[in-house]
Amino acid sequence: MPKHSLTSHWCSVLLLTIFVVLGSVAPIGMRAQDTIKIGPLQPLQTLPSLGPAAPVAPQMKGPLPQPAPQAGVPAAAPAATSPEITPPAVPSAAAPPPLPTSSTVTITAPIAQAYLYIEPYQTRFEVLFDAATVLAWLAPEAALPAALPADQQKQIVDTMASRASDWCSLSVGDQALQVPMPLVAVIKGLPGNTLPLKEGEEVALNQALVGFMWEFATPPGPDEMNVTWKGWIKGTTKLPVRVFFGPLSETGEIHSTIKTFRWRNQGRMPRPAPLVAVPQIPLPQPFRLPLGGILWLVAGLAFYIYLKVKDHKLPGGSLPYFFVWLLGGVLMSQLLVLPIYTGPAAQAITQVAQAQKIVSPLLRNVYRAFDHHAESDVYDVLARSVDGELLRKLYLETIQALTLDGREGTRVTIAEFSATVDKVEANPKGAGFIADCNWMARGIVGHWGHSHPRVNIYNARITIIPVKDEWKLTGLEVQEVRRL
Repeated sequence: MPKHSLTSHWCSVLLLTIFVVLGSVAPIGMRAQDTIKIGPLQPLQTLPSLGPAAPVAPQMKGPLPQPAPQAGVPAAAPAATSPEITPPAVPSAAAPPPLPTSSTVTITAPIAQAYLYIEPYQTRFEVLFDAATVLAWLAPEAALPAALPADQQKQIVDTMASRASDWCSLSVGDQALQVPMPLVAVIKGLPGNTLPLKEGEEVALNQALVGFMWEFATPPGPDEMNVTWKGWIKGTTKLPVRVFFGPLSETGEIHSTIKTFRWRNQGRMPRPAPLVAVPQIPLPQPFRLPLGGILWLVAGLAFYIYLKVKDHKLPGGSLPYFFVWLLGGVLMSQLLVLPIYTGPAAQAITQVAQAQKIVSPLLRNVYRAFDHHAESDVYDVLARSVDGELLRKLYLETIQALTLDGREGTRVTIAEFSATVDKVEANPKGAGFIADCNWMARGIVGHWGHSHPRVNIYNARITIIPVKDEWKLTGLEVQEVRRL
């Protein structure tokens, strides 16, 4: 055999081996992004793409439609098309599953979790169930949807709000508290990692939670809390509870056979700091007018003149009458004394340092008022620092500023506050002063197992006037608000 023929034979074998290897590797080396991973599904959960097989596609003539290129995948070169192609009848490709499965907020198992937030003046009990469990409990025979549109979310909220009205009760020691109506919300995510839904937003079923919230007005430092739970839906027998109080937390459990969870303070929860004293107005030293003594002396003198005019004589003579009259004047001078202020009623505030000592405690107490849960208590504390029409306006605006965005929001408790006065000028409408100031209010609130920080920075002009013997906030004009 010629030498070149042997070489050609071995080259052919080598090329054939390469083609075989590439043919076996190609299926393994296909682009990973072309494969959609469905992942585990909830019991009874079905996806539209996993339903009955699609009908057979009819035969068609003409060029085949090319699929749109996927993000991150280079488009394939267009293949040459013949004028007329009749493809074989094959089932149409299934559509990609609409539910996300690789997200960090995807639910892969039934969820039942409770949170007990114990704060000064209020206690909040929250419970989370996965939406699939709630729907299967409400309608056992119905197929679970792939996603929850806004109208179906509202139906769930309305239905569960009425059914859950008696699921939770709370007592402080032996005293049972009035049970408020629950706040129900559909939430996206997992316990400890939830996201609020925007108005009208649709959420995938395997990312949806149904949350229940009860807010109770409680003492500032309760010694013992007892939570009773009755919402055992779809065969649940235990409800894990995580308790948050002050900077601490602990875990527990409510069981269907022992339906009450007990938490004891044992001195671990710090009591709230007292309110800052409302700035008093330093009044000048008054002149004390002994009005009682003056009236006694004038009345005695008028009586003596009357006797002289009528030519009547006093029994025992005038000397005993004089001593009684004089003694009565001394005693009466101590019973009715009127202070008379000769100087200005309040010192004029013209320096920034003077205004700072007044503005800071007043604004601090405004936020401290919202530590309370009951509206009447909030108003009572606000009235110590605010006066006039501003009292109602400030209540409504501060409630809005301290409430988290979203339908599952709750109120932020301010943990840090600081105020700075930049400029002071006299009040053109009367007594008091106007201050240009800015302040920062930082708060944090925990709910659904995680916390939300909130920092608001305000720049405003405020009016402060003397009311009786105290400074009160009566005007507020916000120039700028920044939320960090």
